Amino acid sequence: MAFPSLVLATTLAILYISSPATATGVESGGTFSIDLIHRDSIKSPFYDGSMTFSQRLAHALQRSFINAKRYKENATTYQTQIIPDHGEFLVNISFGNPSHKVMAIADTGSDLSWIQCKPCIKCYKHKGTLFDPKKSSTYKPLDCDSTICKGIDTVDISCSTTKTCEFFESYADGSFSNGSVSTETLGLGDRFLLNIVFGCGFSNGGIFRSTWGGVIGLGGGDVSLVTQIRSFVPGRFSYCLIPYPLNDDLLNKSSKMTFGDIDFGPNIVSTPLVPKSPKTFYYVTLEAVSVGNRRMNIHDGLNFSKPVPKGNMIVDSGTTLTMLPHRLYKNVEMAIKDSLNLRTMKDPQKQLNLCYRATKVIDVPKVIMHFDGADVELTRDNIFVTVSKHIICLAMGSTTDLPVFGNLAQMNFMVGFDLDNRKVSFKPTNCEKL
Repeated sequence: MAFPSLVLATTLAILYISSPATATGVESGGTFSIDLIHRDSIKSPFYDGSMTFSQRLAHALQRSFINAKRYKENATTYQTQIIPDHGEFLVNISFGNPSHKVMAIADTGSDLSWIQCKPCIKCYKHKGTLFDPKKSSTYKPLDCDSTICKGIDTVDISCSTTKTCEFFESYADGSFSNGSVSTETLGLGDRFLLNIVFGCGFSNGGIFRSTWGGVIGLGGGDVSLVTQIRSFVPGRFSYCLIPYPLNDDLLNKSSKMTFGDIDFGPNIVSTPLVPKSPKTFYYVTLEAVSVGNRRMNIHDGLNFSKPVPKGNMIVDSGTTLTMLPHRLYKNVEMAIKDSLNLRTMKDPQKQLNLCYRATKVIDVPKVIMHFDGADVELTRDNIFVTVSKHIICLAMGSTTDLPVFGNLAQMNFMVGFDLDNRKVSFKPTNCEKL
């Protein structure tokens, strides 16, 4: 359910939103923000105070490697995956009139949103009450012959005996949701969006947590929430991710996601979003990575005359690590190792390759991700991740599938997606102060 090739994408975030009880419309051209709450934050219902920082981090890193195996370049069909503990951020959202609040996974790697609904033929255990479409004055199932039903191509669609549009969303771990494609009033913060397409799941199962009421699709496909709200706000959204929670101060903070216009100000760099199939994902073009004065092109050691393939990387807020092509990763790892010239350590989690005693890494080399038209310079916190009290490791891994620009590399950057002008922008920002 998340990264087209990742675990629960991007993406996976959980959006937290509260809504008044009665739905009203929202004027077009507006802008609104919501909190993105890290799943390990004290504000998250998934917070487990008995877990150590190292245990929480180990789970996040495991998700990165699983996610990376799920991105298949040029795939015409794909499966997503949901596993326990998968979401990176949480969100509260509401459906219906009167509004019914639901805790759902915000997934940048999927399109069709769905929630558990009554009457539930088969549902996984859920702590909250289920959404009852019969009690909402704005709920409407779609007909099989509707343009929307015929246009959905990222999940399996069929026609019920009552001629309503049915969806079946399946994931790589065997989890699934099955029900009616419908429209409903959706509440984000103090705004209400009318006639939003979603799936009302009457049969759902698999590895879902009892606090998860469904999935909110934030991908680039036609029925994703991001695409649908372009009728209400400009086709732009942005987020600013705070550093991974290391202490109680950060555990109490949350990140922001904004839909609509936002003033980035100066010192912004932008790279084209490349249209590819499936259009769920946000593809960019990585040309090279620099470590100090050494620039390593993505084709280093291969055919230099071959042009850099467009859309060769995915920007994903739901994957922890940045995953590079194997050869490029080895070159970057070696360049950083040569530059630091320090004694290496072993990762106590046995997941990352290049690790050091944290107190020894004082000056780090300049590391730049060279995207098409945008050079993004990473800081020490983007380059290394703390895996234990005394050890930090390179926050990158290798993949034989489509590379991913992960959320550790995006921390303390304002990241903006402009779907109208097909570009993604980056600006160094202290996200804790927004």
